[in-house]
Order: sequence, then C-alpha cells, then structure tokens
Amino acid sequence: MVTIVGIFDIDNAPDMDKAVERLAAAGFDDTVYDEAIVPEDTGTVAPVFAPGSAPPVVLDSPDSTPKADLRTIVRAFKTHLARYHLSDEVIEDYATAFYRNSKFVLVRTDTHRAEQVIEILRECGASRVNRHD
Repeated sequence: MVTIVGIFDIDNAPDMDKAVERLAAAGFDDTVYDEAIVPEDTGTVAPVFAPGSAPPVVLDSPDSTPKADLRTIVRAFKTHLARYHLSDEVIEDYATAFYRNSKFVLVRTDTHRAEQVIEILRECGASRVNRHD
C-alpha cells in the first residue's frame, strides 16, 4: 500500500473540499486532518473524516467545552501520522506545516491507483503532494 499526502493551505479549504469530493467519487477512502482531530470534551485522539460527517458544533455556546491547546492538537496529529508508518523526519515536517495551519488529506491505496490520487490532489490545488511507499 502507498500513502499519498496532500497539503492544503488554510486559505484553500474550498479546494480541499473539492479534492475530498473527487476522491470519494473515484472510490478512494481519505482522512482529513485539521485542528478538529482532538475532541474538545475528552482530549482523546480521533480522526475527522470528510467535511460534513461530524455533527455541527456551535462555538462559544454555554454547552461547548474549551478547545484543546495547539500543542495537544499537534501531538494528536503526530500520533495519527505514526499510524501510517511515516518516518520521524517526515512526521516532524508535516507537524510543522500543520502547526502553521495547513490541512492534510491522507489516502492509502494500492500502487496502481496512487498516480490517480496524486493527480486529483494537484488538480484541486494542494500546495504539496507527497507519495510514501
């Protein structure tokens, strides 16, 4: 299996949404990582899947809990990346980009379909697309 990582700048959220839609239409399972990977109520790690799959949260409502701090969120992100068996150097590089408000789309696929994923992410405006065999 191959892991493809698409990185989107915070300003390109609509492009990322388009990429996720196109990947789903092509039959790929993807995982989107952004600042919401740590549930505010438990502090445990949980992935966030395609936009719209999580219930909406109203911030600053009396029922909302405080958001996890950025260090906790980055640690959770690094934990997720370790599950993809990426090197420590790659994880640190991605954590730095994540810390600077980048959003990530990760796709695991077979080697025959990897180029299709790369093409979709590039066409949709990913600032970086990396392949990890």
